Amino acid sequence: MSGTRPALPDTTTPEFQAEALAEANAFRAKHHAPPLVLDPELNAYAQSRAVSRSEQEGLDAGHTGLRKGTGENIFWGGGSEALPGSDAVKSWYDEIKAYDFAVPGFSGNTGHFTQLVWKGSTKVGIGRASGQGGEYHETYVVFVFEAPGNLKDAFAENVLPA
Repeated sequence: MSGTRPALPDTTTPEFQAEALAEANAFRAKHHAPPLVLDPELNAYAQSRAVSRSEQEGLDAGHTGLRKGTGENIFWGGGSEALPGSDAVKSWYDEIKAYDFAVPGFSGNTGHFTQLVWKGSTKVGIGRASGQGGEYHETYVVFVFEAPGNLKDAFAENVLPA
């Protein structure tokens, strides 16, 4: 599916990936999940996803076209410059406020959080596209996960309390 505007440039760097990964793994450790390992093939896929997501305003592109067997978290932010990966990871983690560990399950309000700390996800790819959008300097951050999280009836054993 092509977008409604030109894609923003890929601004993924090893430093960006390392910073985002460290933030994600710090949150995962709090929830007794193993650290995610960067996967080169998933990195390339996450980069292509970030660029393609940027072809539409905000988060309008959603998860369209996500390949089977992959989980995905997408972040959009606007400001005066490219945003760090920790901004994306913290925004996803902040969804913990709406998650009820006593009633584990999926919710649209907590799906980024549950995917982030999903114990069964062990590999990740991290990508970023950023540049001048219509109004702001826009940043799109994409994490793709394998194995995917947010699987029905698997929340209790994969999303553990801190």
